[in-house]
Amino acid sequence: MNYNSRKLPSRETLARAQRFNNDIVEVSGVDLVLSLITTADLIRANIYAQLDKDYGVSEGKFALLMSLFSEGETCASDLALRIGVTPATVSVMVKRMLASPKPLISMTKSGEDGRSRLITLTDAGERLIQEALPNHLKSIRAFAQVLNPQEQESLIAMLRKLLRK
Repeated sequence: MNYNSRKLPSRETLARAQRFNNDIVEVSGVDLVLSLITTADLIRANIYAQLDKDYGVSEGKFALLMSLFSEGETCASDLALRIGVTPATVSVMVKRMLASPKPLISMTKSGEDGRSRLITLTDAGERLIQEALPNHLKSIRAFAQVLNPQEQESLIAMLRKLLRK
């Protein structure tokens, strides 16, 4: 989806839609949330497109690699909790990543019965993260640069207030 060309409904359109239910309420909250969603989608699409272009890593793979980089080796179920996906999704991701010509992760048997498996970064995975992370953070910071430091801090405080709901 091209988020750059997405056009949000006007406040007049939002107000008109609310009248279908005989509601007359301020539409700024709806406008705010739609703007936040669109902004987040735009940022994510651009940042992860750059990561994929430069390093051949999707958002999900990068999240998995970053989790292993920051927290160390783990089992698939714990990894799923860390990155916010289902264990089945992690299983598919791991199988695909292990099938790569130069795997960024490895899996070893753990436990006395050998049924449990631990996933960890390979040396190639560690090198990729160490190379990609500075550029990834630079891409993220570039989106925030349209705001001065005071505006950035104000927006952070407001977003955290929304998250506490």
